[in-house]
Amino acid sequence: MKRMILKPWQLYASMFILLLAIGVFMRWFDPRGVPWGDNLWQSALGAVMITAGFAIGDRHRRKNQKHREEIMKRLKDKEQWN
Repeated sequence: MKRMILKPWQLYASMFILLLAIGVFMRWFDPRGVPWGDNLWQSALGAVMITAGFAIGDRHRRKNQKHREEIMKRLKDKEQWN
């Protein structure tokens, strides 16, 4: 099976939609009967905050991975010359 690779913005958008759906679903089952507008607002705000944290962490991970690959390439080239 071929692995599907998403662009960063696609990954963040899908993460936001998933988190928003989960938040709305969980608040919809709340037995206290909170108004629909409050549910949507709180779910959207929570999804934005969690997605922003995920995006920052993912960008940092991608940056570190790029530097790690560059260092490994340089070390491999250095071993060839010795």
